Amino acid sequence: MKKRYLLLIPVAACVIACAAAVGYVQFHPEQAPAGTPSVLVRTEQQESAAQQEQPEQQEEQAELTADQKRAQEILSDMTLGQKLYQMMFVRPESLTGVGKAVRAGDATRKAMETMPVGGIIYFSQNFRSKSQTTTMLANTQEYARTVGANIPLFMGVDEEGGTVARVADVLGTTKFDDMADYGARGDAQEAYDIGKTLATDISGFGFNVDFAPVADVLSNENNTEIGARSFGSDPSTVSIMVENEVMGLQESGVMAALKHFPGHGSTETNSHEGTSETDRTLDELKECDLKPFEAGIDQDAAFVLVSHMTATELDSVPCSLSSKVITDLLRDEMGYDGIVITDGMDMGAITEHYSNGDAAVKAVQAGVDMLLCPPSIDDAYEALSQAVADGELTEARIDESVMRILTAKLKYGLMN
Repeated sequence: MKKRYLLLIPVAACVIACAAAVGYVQFHPEQAPAGTPSVLVRTEQQESAAQQEQPEQQEEQAELTADQKRAQEILSDMTLGQKLYQMMFVRPESLTGVGKAVRAGDATRKAMETMPVGGIIYFSQNFRSKSQTTTMLANTQEYARTVGANIPLFMGVDEEGGTVARVADVLGTTKFDDMADYGARGDAQEAYDIGKTLATDISGFGFNVDFAPVADVLSNENNTEIGARSFGSDPSTVSIMVENEVMGLQESGVMAALKHFPGHGSTETNSHEGTSETDRTLDELKECDLKPFEAGIDQDAAFVLVSHMTATELDSVPCSLSSKVITDLLRDEMGYDGIVITDGMDMGAITEHYSNGDAAVKAVQAGVDMLLCPPSIDDAYEALSQAVADGELTEARIDESVMRILTAKLKYGLMN
């Protein structure tokens, strides 16, 4: 009996030694002998985890659309500077330095060589006639395609209908009543037709983004910023109208921008002029204000524009600079993965409290993809560049935003 036990001792020692070696190689594969598998033994838990992980990885890869794959290829060839400029949606005057831009010539071409911005937004002052507008936009787009980063532009305009109708007011396209009038009827087909007509009208000049529809629920009758621009005070009706206008716009080739997240209808003061606040709780927002945004997101709205109002129950800073509003609520909870853009960064709610550069960095840190109307392109660019250099922003974070921008441009045929 003793001999049998003695014989087992060296066998057990070998088993223990082998197990130790396997464990060491498993956690230190870089020191394994040549030809040794990186993992020799897996526990049941590791095997189960591996089996679950592989299909998830395959599913994640399979979920990449052709546009996303192409966007990754384009992104890999871009410099950091080109990426940062793509995150700016600017006025033509900011780009060229002229007092009032009504044509696109050498100044525009030279600006696009050095500052290949992602988008340009035009206002009434930029329009003189139909032919002038069409030529100006076509030339600008041609410069974007052929110089600088060679990436076409988002060409945007505020064409809501009613009181905010830059193109209709100057160029004589279809005029609409205030959205409140349509909301009072609550006709979904009418909302769809508005979107389709707006898209047809403005795309004829070269626009591909409409900063519409207004998704705010007008819950405060003293509201001075939204008013009759909203479809009304009933969240269900507003949701139906917003959903169908988004469909009409985007089915006709123009990207929609839901505004002003998370809902500006309960405020009183105007964020163009200074601080504007709502004291609505998250539950109250979910019960009312967020519903039209959810409806528009369900229709794959290309953009969500975030307001500069402060939702005091959610954060102490403007929503456009708040990770709690943008990342936690809009991205994580509501599942939106389109382009998040700020309201105009030249508005009083921002300029009265933040420098241009500081506001740009805080917005991107919060989860914003594009900065609308930065007062100074140079200030925003320098601040973002420095933030990456200092580690306040990672280039991976910048890449997330530029991927969304490029994917949208591919999806809507800008880069064909």
